Amino acid sequence: MSPIERTFAALGDPARRVIVDRLAAGPLTVHDLADPFEISRPAISRHLRVLSDADIVEHTRAGREHWYTLKPEALTEAEAWLDGVTDTWRTALTSLKHIAEEDIDGNRQ
Repeated sequence: MSPIERTFAALGDPARRVIVDRLAAGPLTVHDLADPFEISRPAISRHLRVLSDADIVEHTRAGREHWYTLKPEALTEAEAWLDGVTDTWRTALTSLKHIAEEDIDGNRQ
């Protein structure tokens, strides 16, 4: 699986997207990340492992605390791909709009 495929697969889960959103504000412990969820800490740890495998978050340990930090540069390739798709659709829709605004004789209405 390519890095961009791992990124989109990791972000495909709503819980992981919430984790990424929360980490955007700064590093958090597993305990802090687990608080708003009604799932177990091991489940949160599995989500964090997926995000870590996709290189979206990084893990550090300070004593007994496990800290997770967002790696925004990991989302750069996905952002570039999405920008390309957006540009393609914007161009196509603009062309379609121009076609729809023309009558049969090629005159603009």
